[in-house]
Amino acid sequence: MTKKLLRKLLVAYKPLDARFRSIGPYARLSRLLQARYSAMMSPEGSARASGLDAQAYIENFDRVAPRADTILFECYWGKKFADNPLAMYRALLRSQPRGRFRIFWTAVEGEVPPDEVAGNPDVTLVQAGTPEYGIALLEAGYLVNNVTFPTWFIRRAGQHYCNTWHGVPMKAMGRDMAAPLVSKANSQRNFLQADVIPEMSEYYHWATIRPCYVDQIVSDALFPCGAPRVDDVIVPKVSGQELRARYGIRENRKIVLFAPTWRGNSTQISQVFSDQARLCNQVAQSLGSEYFVLFSAHQMLKVRQTDLASNVALLAENDNINDILTIVDVMVSDYSSILFDFLPVDRPIVLFTPDIEHYREERGLYLEPEDLPCANTTDFPGLIAAIRAARPPSDFPGYEQMRQRFTPLEDGRAAETALSALLEPEARTEHRRPDGRMRLLIEPGGMIPNGITASLKSLIANLDFERFDPYILIDAPVMDSELNRMEQFHEFDPRCNWILRSGDMLLTDEERPIYQNFRLGNDLNPEDLPVIRRIFEREARRILGDTRFDVAIEFGGYAPYWTGVIACSNAARKVCYQHSHLWAEYTNLDAARNRRTLNAVFQLYHCFDQIVAVSDETRAVNEAHLKQYYPATGPARTVRNTLDVKRVAERARLPVSLAHPEAGLLFQDPTLFRFIALGRLSPEKRYDRLIGALARIAPEHPNAVLLICGAGPVRDKLVQLARRKGVAEQVRFLGQVSNPYPLLAHADACMMSSDYEGQPMVLLEALCLGTPCIGSDIPGIRSVLKDGVGHIVAPTEEAFAAAMKAAIEGRLPPLKPADIGGAYIEETMREFEDIVCGLNNAPVAPPEHPALAKLA
Repeated sequence: MTKKLLRKLLVAYKPLDARFRSIGPYARLSRLLQARYSAMMSPEGSARASGLDAQAYIENFDRVAPRADTILFECYWGKKFADNPLAMYRALLRSQPRGRFRIFWTAVEGEVPPDEVAGNPDVTLVQAGTPEYGIALLEAGYLVNNVTFPTWFIRRAGQHYCNTWHGVPMKAMGRDMAAPLVSKANSQRNFLQADVIPEMSEYYHWATIRPCYVDQIVSDALFPCGAPRVDDVIVPKVSGQELRARYGIRENRKIVLFAPTWRGNSTQISQVFSDQARLCNQVAQSLGSEYFVLFSAHQMLKVRQTDLASNVALLAENDNINDILTIVDVMVSDYSSILFDFLPVDRPIVLFTPDIEHYREERGLYLEPEDLPCANTTDFPGLIAAIRAARPPSDFPGYEQMRQRFTPLEDGRAAETALSALLEPEARTEHRRPDGRMRLLIEPGGMIPNGITASLKSLIANLDFERFDPYILIDAPVMDSELNRMEQFHEFDPRCNWILRSGDMLLTDEERPIYQNFRLGNDLNPEDLPVIRRIFEREARRILGDTRFDVAIEFGGYAPYWTGVIACSNAARKVCYQHSHLWAEYTNLDAARNRRTLNAVFQLYHCFDQIVAVSDETRAVNEAHLKQYYPATGPARTVRNTLDVKRVAERARLPVSLAHPEAGLLFQDPTLFRFIALGRLSPEKRYDRLIGALARIAPEHPNAVLLICGAGPVRDKLVQLARRKGVAEQVRFLGQVSNPYPLLAHADACMMSSDYEGQPMVLLEALCLGTPCIGSDIPGIRSVLKDGVGHIVAPTEEAFAAAMKAAIEGRLPPLKPADIGGAYIEETMREFEDIVCGLNNAPVAPPEHPALAKLA
């Protein structure tokens, strides 16, 4: 089924979807399917590494070197010859002799270049999606783009890339707008690849770069110079007479440019062209023959054949709107950045915003129309009146202050300045200084609701943001496709930064079988290790550019891919976490519990500076089996999980009935004794042990109930087991509970019957809330409940039954109070800073990481 047909079907289904959204389960399913649809439709992910261009690119990646005499220009993915790239192309022609550069221009099939491009013998058009395009991206020593190169493009040594972006936003961007992560991922990635980013103002930095989460990382690339395309408005490059002649506009006619923006986000574009064309016709007819209206349809919209009034013309596909602005008397827009291109010439601007309430809610605005030196209207009569009144921006209060805020650098020479920064990198002067914070790259694990994610959330919450600058690395399409992951994402400290991975890994035909062998956890031959290193160094550069981090942390510790990316990232120090008894997980004979791919992780351990375990007990049991894989820099160390005590306590205050209505009824019955167990329903957690223990005491204690919070692969088996044991009514499967803390705080006992753990966050949280804990006598659980703060029992059904019976009858020995508070947080954060970040003996970054050098 084509994307076009799927889109039509879903548009037809949309009214029914809206009606069913009031049904809770359907609403959740609809949101999930919508996120997956959005990720699939996103233009960010359309250029996958399976295309002919990508194949040519990767197969020639190490064979074709960048050329210092070659420059490539690309505008809107090859759909246009305009905007900042055209301005910089013109500057190149003015400043460089003919024949000095081989010039590539990207063009989509059928796109007709203007004469100044088509007539230049130095220019070669390369069609997007072809092998020639892939080779051009390798050969170009200099690249200019106003949006994004494909997700597989990597700026290599010897290449310089200027990402100009394409406007000063009035509307919310990136982290500030509600849109799938994948819609923002490749934009962020291209900023990370660029080494020159023209900066128009402090406002531009705040509104365009900051929302991409990487404003500190790309600070060295930011270059204050203004917008190159605005040069073509301030200093016309095409005569007004020629432009009028193109559209048959008489000299005595006033020209109105109607230039509205698009609606939606880059994964879901509302096709509003017909509505905008109809409005344009109405404006032209109301203004009469003394006016001529030029309609500029946004490049994100599909332009259709339409009947236009005699005094209306649709802007030609290959016309540069910044040239057109030189003949415009009044510009009409809405939320488009084009108003900032027109502002420096002090000609009238009218904002027509009838949908502002909806737009403000759906997309978000950084600036309100009244903040700008423009006429603003929300109704049609007001629009016509404002066009006729034609008040220039200087007629509005605060015009000069707004010029200084939004366009302070526009002097008609921005293109030359940006081009010079691109072509002469050695001549750039450093204008920004690092903020002095330690830059952390953190791979979080699966970002599912489990102990690892809870531990990282607590770590980030307790981090001193005045000293540390954290960047969490996540897979954008995977996150978008699963609601429970996105819920975890939104629970992190809002000051946290995110690196959004998207697109496919680049693998040559030679590398593919070696990588697949590694990914499956098979032992590698010594000659394969350099290949794995090369693959992951390239992948890390594809995602992160050449960004340097002080510390890279593989926090999850389970995934071969992410372990490889962190191991080969550009970081001075690299640390890998162990959250569980990993050898037990690797060697387990139960296919449902066996993690064979862990062997790939083990084979990368020596690439790290430090292996850390979350408890002494976990460290010891892992070291006994895995020491041969460890780095030569020293033994594993213990860095305990910290806890966000404030968050746990605050969320626990919610009434149980609001946290979970079904559980609320159980907590209202004073005759019940409530055992609670929280965690993923996976085999190693051994919920079957708890169900069997409850069945043993149920005849004598029918008032005992077991509340199981979580989801996972063995749920159905556990439900069937409870039925067979005759305790189906006493075992309540509550599913994934977004806020389990009220239940945990009011339960009579917290149970953990696992076969292996690291340092369970659930037990720390229960102790923090004062809930008694009963857990298996295994290293990870012992690390939390030792010294009499909890009850430790043998990992058998009989032992748990005895402990549960004793708890109900009040016969368990008294417990010592657990000090999970200020002192514990200080100790655990000191461990993180000293051992993970190496602050007591922070190493100077060597030219090449010594552990990785062994692989060469």
